[in-house]
Amino acid sequence: MIEEQVIFSHLLYNEEYCRKVIPFLKTEYFQTRPNKIVFGLIDKYVKTYYRVPTKEALQSEILSLTNISEDEYSICKDTVQTFNADLATSIDWLFNETEKFCQERAVYNAIMDSIKIIDGKDDKRGKGALPEILTEALAVSFDTNIGHDFLGDAEQRYDFYHLKEEKLEFDLKYFNKITKGGVSKKTLSCILASCVHPDTKVKIRYRKCA
Repeated sequence: MIEEQVIFSHLLYNEEYCRKVIPFLKTEYFQTRPNKIVFGLIDKYVKTYYRVPTKEALQSEILSLTNISEDEYSICKDTVQTFNADLATSIDWLFNETEKFCQERAVYNAIMDSIKIIDGKDDKRGKGALPEILTEALAVSFDTNIGHDFLGDAEQRYDFYHLKEEKLEFDLKYFNKITKGGVSKKTLSCILASCVHPDTKVKIRYRKCA
């Protein structure tokens, strides 16, 4: 798994990487309090100024903090000073490894939260919250695609519209006519029809799947 130090370094020195992953990273994904503090400062800076911070800017932000101990201040300062990214590293590799990092940390945190709930150490949530906690953790992904792009997916959409499908013909000629040759293979098709029961006069709908 990618190290937190590598993530921090590329957040500062690789703007493309920073803009791609910063919306998905969360403070709770980082293990130590100093690292949580450092990430919090980077995240705040990016969202405030719409650009990546410099070492000097982070050092100044750390210096202005009042809710940390001397040891934490020293660790945060030293951590920032060691940031140094290799810009030759593949952006795709960084992106994929950071996604795995977020997924693994999300699942780990969900398991730890679940243990607290089971042990009765969580005053706000009960066991009924466990499915939602685990579902959210397992759903962590960098994939933001929620549909098709009308222009970006034009080529794929054209191919789909002109795709010739293998069909299974019906024994009934009229069915083949209205379905343009029958039903496509590997699809679920429902045939609906209705009639009136001779005794009750109730309209009944019949359904057949193929």
